Amino acid sequence: MWARHGRALFQDAFQRGYALPAFNIASLEMAQACVRAAEALRAPIVLQTYREEVRRVSPEVFVGMVRALAEEVRVPVLLHLDHGEGFSEIFRALRAGYGSAMWDASGRDPEEVIGEVRTHAPLVHAMGAALEVAAEGFGGEERSDPEAVAQLLEAGADVVAVAVGSRHGVESRLDLGLLARIREVARGPLALHGGSGIHPRDLEEALALGVVKVNVGTALYRVLRDHLGRPWDHHRAFYREVEAALLGVAMEYIRRTQAEGKA
Repeated sequence: MWARHGRALFQDAFQRGYALPAFNIASLEMAQACVRAAEALRAPIVLQTYREEVRRVSPEVFVGMVRALAEEVRVPVLLHLDHGEGFSEIFRALRAGYGSAMWDASGRDPEEVIGEVRTHAPLVHAMGAALEVAAEGFGGEERSDPEAVAQLLEAGADVVAVAVGSRHGVESRLDLGLLARIREVARGPLALHGGSGIHPRDLEEALALGVVKVNVGTALYRVLRDHLGRPWDHHRAFYREVEAALLGVAMEYIRRTQAEGKA
């Protein structure tokens, strides 16, 4: 099912207390494996493309591919732009058909970011799309400030990515106390980046604290790396085995976010 309107999907996750695994994809095999895993577990998912992938291919190509896959299954599949650098890039993706986009505001001045969100969020919403804002390292801080997260949500962000201890590509533990304080103050949908390495018990607790989106990239790319160095008799054998391995990884992270049955 092609999920064109990201706002509704994130609000459903927030109200019903589950998270959507957001899988970074760069190829048909990656997208197809994740969609098949979602259909097998009857779980909604996010497929997201990092900004460099969109610059390499084009948002229109990714929309065509993901939409075709999504229309073959019964569960919602949302296409999201990951780490957009500016709103011109974000709006190009949304015009192409993306249902959600993230603005990477890390390290920027908080007041400037809040002003930009107030200006651009209504335009994003008018397109039926969702706006995620990254507050990781917001204003130069290593951890997210609960008040700043609340201000971003009040300004119009649909989801705020918070820095609470997860790290890209490595095993990590969450500062659940900080996440609880953010939940108490902000009272809105949150996202976690670096989801591949978050301890499963921490992730389970995070789901009760307003987390609706968990990014998973490294776990999938490890599959590609582990297979690329092996000799193959034929490229189709490579694609079959890689996709089977990606399917297993995707199913594991769908289970970790407890998204089964939420479609």
